[in-house]
Amino acid sequence: MKASESSPRYVGKVRECCNYAVRSAKNFLQNGDAGHRQPGGNGETQLREMLTKDLSVFCDHISEETFSTETRAYFASNFLTFLFMLLSVGLAVLSYFYDRLEGILIASFAFSVLALLAFLGIFGGSSKNMEATNVYAVRKPTGTVKHKVILEANLDAPFRRRFSKGAEFTLRFLTFLGILLYVAFDVVVLLIELAVINFQYDQYVYYLAFALIIFLIFPIILMRAVSTGSSYPGVADNLIGAYTACGAMRYMSEMELRLMETELSVLLTSGKPDKNRGARCFAKDHKAEFDETDTLVLCLDSLYNPETLNAVCKGRKVSQLLGEAAENADVLLTDMNPKYHKGDVRAFQKEGIPAVSITTLPDEKPAFYRNEGDDENNLDVHAVEAAIKLCLETAYRKDEDLTKFQ
Repeated sequence: MKASESSPRYVGKVRECCNYAVRSAKNFLQNGDAGHRQPGGNGETQLREMLTKDLSVFCDHISEETFSTETRAYFASNFLTFLFMLLSVGLAVLSYFYDRLEGILIASFAFSVLALLAFLGIFGGSSKNMEATNVYAVRKPTGTVKHKVILEANLDAPFRRRFSKGAEFTLRFLTFLGILLYVAFDVVVLLIELAVINFQYDQYVYYLAFALIIFLIFPIILMRAVSTGSSYPGVADNLIGAYTACGAMRYMSEMELRLMETELSVLLTSGKPDKNRGARCFAKDHKAEFDETDTLVLCLDSLYNPETLNAVCKGRKVSQLLGEAAENADVLLTDMNPKYHKGDVRAFQKEGIPAVSITTLPDEKPAFYRNEGDDENNLDVHAVEAAIKLCLETAYRKDEDLTKFQ
């Protein structure tokens, strides 16, 4: 059976669910704390509570799974970079006033290496950890569970940034250049002191320690580049994805429909700025369960333009399943492949769990991508409708053939 054949009211009811999803998203933007939907923010908490309340009506079982996420890894990395650079250049300046420099220069070199490691994010564990929450809501089938289809979306929005990507790249380059110059200064002066090298004006090299102080300003600025206490509106990324997943479940609930042997679920994750931490924790915690049961995760993200709808997945069987589902849903899947987008889908694929990224992001980044422009103007009921139909038809197609797509 196709999803479109599940009820004579299918077309009108799906459209009703789509309109409700878009209206709810607009209502949240107007009445919720949309500017603080970063992981652990008030806005994310409000959104999670609202959607959990809806899902408790649509589903048979709902659980909240907590995990730890590093919300200030970016700040911590730049702070430690600054601290180690400060110690390194401080020792370099100190070496100017002493005759026996070997020990001071070796210590300065060591701090320069530590600054490089901090710059590369090696010390991320030193950042502030906080508790975040995933929501997992399950609607059982009429029979024994042989398949699982999970509609996944992330609740949180991107951190607000104070500089453009270009400016941030320049600052990071200058910081990296400064670290390399610190290392080079320590090595050259140490070799001069050990009489390994010498040249006509080698005594002037020591003065460079004072000039290197200027590079301390760049990691200080970078510490303020990302605001971990606020977020962009994140309408496409990923407010509407969360409402779309719940909209598909709303249709099944309000029409009192259940699949035969396929468990249909909604997963709302958090911690996306921390390398999709919520999705990674969920995939790892549930891997054994999903290995025992034929499982497919549909990751919904950035649904704003029905004309660029695409489904990026791995595996011939999954691709065939999505192709047949798209045909049944009467939606066109384009060949867009937004490789710049680091979605939750990779967290599941890494654990060997079949997953599909369903999005309308094109090949190139749209102008609003992860900035202030990702606002109410990106709400498109037709994009939501296409995604809901594709999700429903995928679930029904997997349920229809109990062996073909295993």
